[in-house]
Amino acid sequence: MKRIVPYIIFIILLAYLIIVFTFAATKMGEVTCRGVRVTVKDTTMNVFVGEEDILKMIKNGYGGILNQGIKTVNKDSLERILVRNPMIKSVQVYYSLDGYFHVGIEQREPVLRVLTGEGYYVDADGKVMPLSSKFTSRVIVATGNITKKFACEKLCPFVKKLRDHSFWDAYIEQIVVLQNKDIIMIPKVGDFKIILGKVDDCEERMDKLMLFLKQGIAKKGWNRYKEVNLKFKDQVVCVRK
Repeated sequence: MKRIVPYIIFIILLAYLIIVFTFAATKMGEVTCRGVRVTVKDTTMNVFVGEEDILKMIKNGYGGILNQGIKTVNKDSLERILVRNPMIKSVQVYYSLDGYFHVGIEQREPVLRVLTGEGYYVDADGKVMPLSSKFTSRVIVATGNITKKFACEKLCPFVKKLRDHSFWDAYIEQIVVLQNKDIIMIPKVGDFKIILGKVDDCEERMDKLMLFLKQGIAKKGWNRYKEVNLKFKDQVVCVRK
């Protein structure tokens, strides 16, 4: 008898769950849409889209959904419509028993703004995204001889390393790319330019720059030089004003 008891309990629980889900499904079939609740992640950093934009996209792309049976609205279609927006990385749509659709939006995250040609961002995934007339993201700006391939494959990984380092993230404001793909960095503090050279394998040169900023320029003055060159092995070459 003791061996049979667990099976009986399992069958009772299974029957209970079937009844509950059947009841819930029946109820959902009777629910009409009362509205849409939108949640946009990480709006403290970027505000490319908001609730008003999302509601407008749904209305223009799908049509009105208010007062429609909530199960008759195609959630997958709503997601496909919204994710077409170039500022949106991912979308999750679901509905609840109270008659509301819940839309979760994850925006694309720019790490670099390129001001060559028509201008564009490169996001954290190394993909191009357009500039926005609604919002300007506060990221490192790049100018000069820049192709989209170079921006995505070379500059983006380099800028992500700068962003992950608290000092470089706060210190470097702009990157200039020369014809030969050498990099010049413009700092926020100090009236000089930093010639880095190629972005490949630049960790040692960046460490050398950090040491120089701490032990050299900080003592001699931030406006003493007009150029700091890191391209020479085991030394920092400076040009005085």
